[in-house]
Amino acid sequence: MVPRLSLLFLAILFAAAAPALAEVTRIEILERVPLLEGRAFGKVGAYERIRGRLTFAANPNAPENGAIVDLKLAPRDAEGRVTYAADFLLLKPVDPARANGRLLYEVNNRGNIGLLGSFNNAAPSNAPSRPEHAGTGFLFEQGYIILSTGWSWDVAPGGDRIRADLPGLSDAGKPITGRVTGEVAVLAPTDSASHVGMLAVGYPPVDPAAPDATLTVRETANAPSTAIARERWRFGRKIDGTLIYDPAWITLDGGFEAGAIYRLVYRAREPRVVGLGLAAIRDALSFFRYEKADRYGAPNPLLEPAGAALTAVLAFGHSQSGRVLAAMLELGLTLDGRDRPVMDGIYVNVAGGGKGSFNFRFAQTSRHFSPDVEMDYPTDYFPFSTADSTDPETQVTTSLLARYAGKPTPKLFIVNSSAEYWARAASLVHTTADAGADLPPAPSARVYLMTGGQHNPGRGGDRGDFSACRNPLDYRPMMRGLLIRLDAWVTLGREPPASAVPQLADGTLGTLAAYTESFPKIPALRVPGHLLVPPRLDFGPRFASEGIADLMPPQPKASFATRIPQPDTDGIDRGGLRMPEITAPLGTYTGWNLYNAATEAPDRIGRWDGSFIPFPRSEDEKIATADPRRAVSERYASKDAYLEAYAAATLSLAEQELILDADVNPMIDRAGRLYDRVMARGLGDESCDVVKENR
Repeated sequence: MVPRLSLLFLAILFAAAAPALAEVTRIEILERVPLLEGRAFGKVGAYERIRGRLTFAANPNAPENGAIVDLKLAPRDAEGRVTYAADFLLLKPVDPARANGRLLYEVNNRGNIGLLGSFNNAAPSNAPSRPEHAGTGFLFEQGYIILSTGWSWDVAPGGDRIRADLPGLSDAGKPITGRVTGEVAVLAPTDSASHVGMLAVGYPPVDPAAPDATLTVRETANAPSTAIARERWRFGRKIDGTLIYDPAWITLDGGFEAGAIYRLVYRAREPRVVGLGLAAIRDALSFFRYEKADRYGAPNPLLEPAGAALTAVLAFGHSQSGRVLAAMLELGLTLDGRDRPVMDGIYVNVAGGGKGSFNFRFAQTSRHFSPDVEMDYPTDYFPFSTADSTDPETQVTTSLLARYAGKPTPKLFIVNSSAEYWARAASLVHTTADAGADLPPAPSARVYLMTGGQHNPGRGGDRGDFSACRNPLDYRPMMRGLLIRLDAWVTLGREPPASAVPQLADGTLGTLAAYTESFPKIPALRVPGHLLVPPRLDFGPRFASEGIADLMPPQPKASFATRIPQPDTDGIDRGGLRMPEITAPLGTYTGWNLYNAATEAPDRIGRWDGSFIPFPRSEDEKIATADPRRAVSERYASKDAYLEAYAAATLSLAEQELILDADVNPMIDRAGRLYDRVMARGLGDESCDVVKENR
């Protein structure tokens, strides 16, 4: 008989040796160097750049991992855990005592860092090393610790992109296969084209020559499809006239036509446990926030001796990355296995109304609904809002925050530009699913529209493939202001700005027909005839419960209802947060831009780009061009008068703490340059030089 004391000792020993439910088991530091050769950022001083690798272990039977599709089919180690790994990038003050105590985490976008571009006006880099990679230095001067970790396996290597190595699947040792869709929509004729998402690797075919693989073509998402003979196309791409096998590309005899939409359906192999990417974010943040060392004693570089004292974790996601954060919220993955928060505040930027293809078998994380294209991928699905709402088709009532009842709930900013109302169904965030009524956000959330903006701020320029000059509105100053307000809400309990979005109740949000009727009849400018109205997709009986698609392509069902901000007499959206360029305008800023005739898709809306159409300069020009909008000279007697109006709007935003005092003078200077360019252009000048500005 074993003595009772020995049994107790064995129980304690077993508990100590038992694997954690989900954890970072190992951290490897691959590089640790001074950032920008030790440049000092204000009172915070120098930063260091740390690049490394995290190894994770997840218990497939743990409750916090229960929502991860196919996790139980992944290979396991000797302790019954699923192991995987991911890259990380950490930027932190050399002197931890000078950090502000906040970890600012970015969900990278297809492996790329965008945080420094969004808040520092920096040039893009995944391994910042030059002065332009720091930009204004704003985040560094504030003392933020900046972290990003890999979450997606479907990211093309190279460019120092931050990736995750997620395990594949097998069923009793047998390979798992499934039907998937690819899509090609080119704007210029070509023989070969990628059928996977942006910067994606994609799933290889089981048999590249399989006769049951199909390729069809249609003019729009809802138009009838025409089959293309199997012998006319093959996997691979032509390089210098030679066909090279590449599973992510297809080559078509006679070439792909501009403007057409091609759908590929084939049987693929090597699915990954894509949902582990979301767990990787959760568990990486849990490690960096709470653990002093990994399983083998390697120190956490944030909490090593004399490390930073973390008071809060703020998470930021732009576009795809914001949809990742929305998906994590819906699944309750901002809490670790002990129900400890890994995110205290979340800034979801320009994500529209969707989530994404982040937790399904054969999920394609880079895809998302847009007008006409990529409509086969499950990105916009109920629920959309932070407050309870009811799906009129299923009668299910729920919200993005349903899993947080009685648990720590992160403070949340959801910010969209005008572009997301046209191309990403943003209205569903703050209306009922049938667009029957406005829906105020939950108390822990705020929702904002960056009025008149496009998806990526400050990137106006020539037309490119579009019919109008691209929108130059730079709302990054307001993004900086909102970040500081979110920080204060999380750390100080200070009330943030009230939600600011167009409303059905006051007519600032409405239908496309109402928009078209109200929009000024600007000569030679075409107004869109459609916008994204996301359908419910039927992937078959196992999709909702198991994340497995049996119908591919899916069958579209009844659509959700979307609405758009309504225009004023200048064609500028009403409602929302308004930059001074909108309050004291020199032209019409829209969230949409139509492709030009050369693309063979002139009725298609760009996925991200808005438009800028300068006002006529004088009353004579207004008459000569038959432009219904008031001329610049009717609005402002002189440049000084314009700058006075612009400065008043800027100072008002600063007083409301929606922008920072440090941004006031640079914004006024930029406005002066825009005025000069608007007034210098010649009558009939169709160039886009007016909106070109060095970032």
